Amino acid sequence: MWRRIADSPDVTVYHAESDGRPVGTACLSILPTITYNCRPTAFVEAVVVRYDHRRRGVARLMLESVLDTARRKSCFKVQLLTHKRHAIDGAHDLYRSLGFEASGGTVKRTV
Repeated sequence: MWRRIADSPDVTVYHAESDGRPVGTACLSILPTITYNCRPTAFVEAVVVRYDHRRRGVARLMLESVLDTARRKSCFKVQLLTHKRHAIDGAHDLYRSLGFEASGGTVKRTV
């Protein structure tokens, strides 16, 4: 899977380390579009931080890097995919503090 991700020019995995050990990840996918003046859309998912490193700014630093990349790539919008259970664990508070707004119009299907 790492080879496949590495070979994709439109997917980037961000990771955070502490003392040389991984403590967090976030995945950014850039989707080219013919709408929005041909500006791409950024999708963020798999934002995960080890329990013993939460509430230390790890996710914020990764997401700030993700958003910086989206700006540099001239993305029209950034969509962050998250589970509703994170509304009560503080993750949605972090996302709002970074400018994300909840949207109830998401439709998904598991294949």
